[in-house]
Amino acid sequence: MVSTYLGALGLTLVVEVPLYVVALTTAAGVRWRRAVAMAVGVNLITHPIAWWSLRPFDAGSSYPIVVIGVELAVCVVEWLLLVAWTRRARTDVALLAVVSVGVNAASTLVGLLLAG
Repeated sequence: MVSTYLGALGLTLVVEVPLYVVALTTAAGVRWRRAVAMAVGVNLITHPIAWWSLRPFDAGSSYPIVVIGVELAVCVVEWLLLVAWTRRARTDVALLAVVSVGVNAASTLVGLLLAG
């Protein structure tokens, strides 16, 4: 179970960190090292909660609906963290919401494609 979790976390980081870094450096003016730290940070906060929230629903017919709900919650939390962490830069909060949704959609899609 733990190795599966670590694989999922690794996949998430491989997909999301580069996307967040590109978005945060180009659109939000964040320096690349800080962007890497922010990308890893949001994932280390949200990924364990999302993973363990989904585990009870693995085999159930409600799993797709639960995944959507959990991913939406992850997007909101990551967005709020990004807003808080970029407050000084006066970054467009709507842009950060789009970035969060896009990055999480990309990693969810990759995860679903590899799982199926």
